[in-house]
Amino acid sequence: MILAGIDIGTNTLRLLIADVGPGSFREINYGRRITRLGQNLDQSGMLSPEAEERSLEALADFQAQLRQEGACRVSSIGTSALRNAANAASFIDRVEQETGLVIRVVTGEEEARLTLLGVAQVLSKDGPTHGKSLLESALVIDIGGGSTEIIITHPRHKPAISSLPLGAVYLTDQFIKHDPPLPEELTRLRRRVADELDAYTGTILFTPPSTCIGTAGTITTLAAIDQGLAVYDPGKIHGAVLTGDFIDGIVLRLGALSLCARRTIPGLEPGREDIILAGAIVAQEIMHRFQYASMLVSDRGLREGIVLDLYEMCKEGMPQRY
Repeated sequence: MILAGIDIGTNTLRLLIADVGPGSFREINYGRRITRLGQNLDQSGMLSPEAEERSLEALADFQAQLRQEGACRVSSIGTSALRNAANAASFIDRVEQETGLVIRVVTGEEEARLTLLGVAQVLSKDGPTHGKSLLESALVIDIGGGSTEIIITHPRHKPAISSLPLGAVYLTDQFIKHDPPLPEELTRLRRRVADELDAYTGTILFTPPSTCIGTAGTITTLAAIDQGLAVYDPGKIHGAVLTGDFIDGIVLRLGALSLCARRTIPGLEPGREDIILAGAIVAQEIMHRFQYASMLVSDRGLREGIVLDLYEMCKEGMPQRY
């Protein structure tokens, strides 16, 4: 069964088309486009016309790929930008009219659930039990453009899922006004991250899980930088390990560089040079807070979760949720 998932994120739109069956999951096509849908949203409360146009163009291209690959069902979800924008409904209507894609906006908690579903599927590729054992006790983080999802798993307990307003796009728009950033701007940004983590940890009582796992654009970009990849290679990113020392070092390096200089760093995806520092600081603060010396990288997550969730609905004969 050829199914597709589209993740409409605050910074990046992602597509996955896969042939899914009982015990099988084969990727057919995948794509990603940085459209910065949430550009300046934190200040204006609205999607800008320019961001809408960029995103519509990307979604139209995705729809063409869906037709070409013969996808029979597609699930398109909106995350932080569409949760927060006052004009999200009009954009969603326009997407349906112009592309035929029906978008459902999900909560941060639902986004995290789907991410965990996808991370588990990909990690399990390493062996029949490896992925399962890693996720028995893990802290999984997904640092997006508009929010950061944190999922905590423990044996014999349901995952604890939280969504924090710590998005790399929003933090950059709010705190970084100079190029390169001023020290006081980074101090204020870091304080904001620390305050949110203070509030988060104040609501939970737990021993930090044994494994820290990171997914999504900030984490995979940091892994690509760590390896100096001139061309992004998912096979080299998935299963990579980021050390706390590397993240500490790259935060210092990025904070001292102009945007122009950052663009010369191998592995740094074009279009992400302005927000990578804020995302790296979020990762750094989480690792410091929970005393992790390293983080395991999962190249995939939310897209796979969207497709797997859609497959379960198809199996059970349930109406498509989105």
